[in-house]
Amino acid sequence: MAIPKIGIIGTGNMGRIHARILDSVHALAGVSDIDISKAKQEASKYNVPHFDNYGQMIEECNLDGVVIATPSSTHAEIAMDVAEQFQEIKGIMIEKPLSSTLDDAKKVAKTIKEHNKVGLVSHTETYNPIVERAIQLIQNGAIGNPTAIIHDRRGFVQPERIPSLGDVFEDIGVHDFDIMTRISSGPAKLYSQCQENKGILNAGAILVKFENGTEHSFHLSRQYAGRKRNMDVSGTKGTLVLDLFGQIIKVQDLDQEPSADSRTISLPERGATIKVYGEPVREALTDFITCLRTGREPKVTLDDGVAALAIVEAARKSARTGEVVDISTEPRTM
Repeated sequence: MAIPKIGIIGTGNMGRIHARILDSVHALAGVSDIDISKAKQEASKYNVPHFDNYGQMIEECNLDGVVIATPSSTHAEIAMDVAEQFQEIKGIMIEKPLSSTLDDAKKVAKTIKEHNKVGLVSHTETYNPIVERAIQLIQNGAIGNPTAIIHDRRGFVQPERIPSLGDVFEDIGVHDFDIMTRISSGPAKLYSQCQENKGILNAGAILVKFENGTEHSFHLSRQYAGRKRNMDVSGTKGTLVLDLFGQIIKVQDLDQEPSADSRTISLPERGATIKVYGEPVREALTDFITCLRTGREPKVTLDDGVAALAIVEAARKSARTGEVVDISTEPRTM
């Protein structure tokens, strides 16, 4: 296969981003949306066909793959329909989350696997090069054994968009839950508290403590005036401080004064920061295209998507009941 032909299902915020990037690599073959005017508007930017029926788009454009960028609650139904009805489709990329519920996530994963198609879940923060670099540093012992990880993900979402995105756990928390499973694994206790917006969990704090002693705390909000995406990883020998927007890691040893320079990328030298450039959505789409060409497994698999949804549902349960919930995660790799 040369450049695969990929179609977009859904032309909302994320669908438009996917369309722009796919067009830049000459892989965009068509767009669809149940609102034909939106599909037409997006298609006109790139001179590709537009449809209000994704099945028609798949057949008429002779697609190799699709990107599902519709509201979260529709992901499962569309993904299973594409997998079951369109043999010519070689791969399906699903915007996060894999689905809105764990049961549906399991059904989607099972269906896509049974039909021998590539399945990629777009947990774009896992595709952020700075996250991959940080996990490499942790695995290589740069800060010793992780003891406490703080995940801070806050921003603002217009109230009218919230119903289509689902609660704060499936919308933005799923990114950090996926990252957590790549750092820590095994049995753990989870506790969460949340604030609601018209009955939908919209901001919250979650604490997860693993039996090995490692703690993960999450600050998630869609009602914050600004944008924050940070991680702070404390270990037995040092600390990583990640700016996920600026794509900067600072590494500091426990034997350094607070004002001392950070360790450089050329460990164990000191005196600079680590900066890695990359557009996470582009990284995810590049992985998808490579998987379509080669058939290999993507960096974020269907099983990864299911694992993240298991944490989402545990957080929901704890927030609703006020109780501590038992969870267990399998080791996941980058």
